[in-house]
Amino acid sequence: IMRNFQTERIALSAMAIGQCLTALDLAYRHVNDRRACGSSLWDKQTVRQRLSMLAAKTEAARQLLYHCAWLVDQRPMGSDGAVGAVREVAMLKALSGELVNEVCYDCQQFHGGMGYMRESAIERMTRDARVQAIGGGATEVMLEEVAKRMP
Repeated sequence: IMRNFQTERIALSAMAIGQCLTALDLAYRHVNDRRACGSSLWDKQTVRQRLSMLAAKTEAARQLLYHCAWLVDQRPMGSDGAVGAVREVAMLKALSGELVNEVCYDCQQFHGGMGYMRESAIERMTRDARVQAIGGGATEVMLEEVAKRMP
């Protein structure tokens, strides 16, 4: 069961990170096309910096994902579930589940009113993001897994 949890949590984290990347792409394209006050939204320093920080956090999460997948491959779990990368995978799951919500909410905000319309992709992604922090172990459960394995 523990090995299946590891695989499930890595897969869910990969989905969340992919969703972050897609939301960022949608927002980037939107803010370049959308004009307000005589210029594109991309011309606003705050918009550029917020998207840049979200992109940096997403890339950091993606690197943790790769590291966790490598760890699980390198450290097979024993029959008692004691070995492996439970701590690292729980960190990844907690981080990516919260990050996808932050990214989707902010990207939806950049879309303005259209971001809340049912026919927009970002609206659907934002609704779907919520389950990423719940499925496969809620963020609070993941953080307890990390805490139990702290040095």
